[in-house]
Amino acid sequence: MDLWQLAGLPVGLVQASYLVGRWATQYRLIVEVLLAQQQHSLTGIAAAELPGLLREHLAAAGADPGLVDDPGFSLERRMRRLEEWKVVEVWQDRARRDEDFLRNLDRYQLTEVAADLHRAVSSMGQDVAADAAATLAPSVLTTHLGRLRDAMADDPSAAAEAWAVINPTLTTMANAAAGWQGRLAGALAGTPDAGKLAQIQDTLRRYVDMWGAGIDTHSEQIASTVRALLETPEQTWRQVAVHGLGATADDASLDRLAASYLQTLETLGCWFDGPNSQARRLRRQMRDTISPLVRGQRTLAAVGGHVSRRAELLALAGRLEAAEDDATGWEIWCRATGLFSARHLPGAGPTPAGNPGAVSFWDAEPAPVAARLRKQGPRGTTGSAARIPDRSQARAAARAAAAQEQAARARTEEAVLARSGLRLSQWRDLTEPEVEMLLELLATLAAARRDESQASSAMTGDGRWMLRADPAPVNRPTAVVATPTGRLVHPDIRLHITAAGRTL
Repeated sequence: MDLWQLAGLPVGLVQASYLVGRWATQYRLIVEVLLAQQQHSLTGIAAAELPGLLREHLAAAGADPGLVDDPGFSLERRMRRLEEWKVVEVWQDRARRDEDFLRNLDRYQLTEVAADLHRAVSSMGQDVAADAAATLAPSVLTTHLGRLRDAMADDPSAAAEAWAVINPTLTTMANAAAGWQGRLAGALAGTPDAGKLAQIQDTLRRYVDMWGAGIDTHSEQIASTVRALLETPEQTWRQVAVHGLGATADDASLDRLAASYLQTLETLGCWFDGPNSQARRLRRQMRDTISPLVRGQRTLAAVGGHVSRRAELLALAGRLEAAEDDATGWEIWCRATGLFSARHLPGAGPTPAGNPGAVSFWDAEPAPVAARLRKQGPRGTTGSAARIPDRSQARAAARAAAAQEQAARARTEEAVLARSGLRLSQWRDLTEPEVEMLLELLATLAAARRDESQASSAMTGDGRWMLRADPAPVNRPTAVVATPTGRLVHPDIRLHITAAGRTL
């Protein structure tokens, strides 16, 4: 660790690497789809399902779903890169058959840091809700601070409810104000243009229409209420904290919550109390942007809608024209532009550092290489090859065992497919392998999304079977299926099973 890390400063965020670079659009598409699927499943997305989800997302966005099949898009390489950046977690499903070893059984899930980062990146610029909250923030704070002050002594439950509104309102208001300051700082930096001036006008309009009037009306009342609440005894705040955390909370948790109450009140005081409060400073910042706004509009009007250096170039041309001779004109040009001609110095350069006896490979004699090494390379070794052990009997036994297992699996699948279209209450005389396969099918359907009719459809993880479950009628009792090891209790759905590629 260097001195910067020992200073306790934040280190780099490697998870943000997917947001930049040549393939940032593809990476953001993948992360967006994985984040959206967390609403439906917390067990990750299978590698076989991810291309279809990407096509659906592209189609919903109005793009060509065929981009997923473009030669410039390699999903496997993209996922490996995201794993290296700690954006996704990758693991494999359990292989159940021999053919599973030839399939990609990877499953993908976003890491917690990457999910939080992408939610923050996706919300950038979408400050409609924050601006709406900032519109009513001063009046909401005034109302609920008054309720908190009146209920502190007699009704701790009502005080806790009032505080539940105060804290998020303050956070949202502060975020909206920080967004306004960030937009103003970016718009005032550099050369003015039409986009920056429009940004300043829009931010000023939002401030005046949404927040400025509320500051003048409610600042004094908020400040006086906050000063009164700061004089409340600590034991009263602990009673409010009990209603917020529950009667089983320990003393340390109550102390931390009570301290956070006081810290938030001090923050409110910094926002609204005194001539140097944050609200007053923001008001002055808004006022100070009016002069640059007017100046920038005049500049754009004077140059016909864009900023140029026409005046400086005309002045330079006048000075060059008034020069006595070419040498004086060249000096004026060099001082104005910083473009000086090359200056060649006499003498030989120093000898390069390194071994003085070394010879360049351009001048060195060729090294002799034996013909055998040229032909055989690393295989040009001496000696006889080791004897290969005879494992033919073991391979024959393994093939026989695999054939028996495959035949048993085929019989199980045939018996389960014969019950396709029946309700679970009609599934009888199940063997243990049939019960295991049924549980796998039900687990696949449990993670599937439902349509408007509450029916669910899914494909098994091996890509062999298409499943559809019709919901059980409202008044139908729960199905109880007898198994060799007990009973299976499940809603009486109608289960349809077909081979992949065939219609249900």
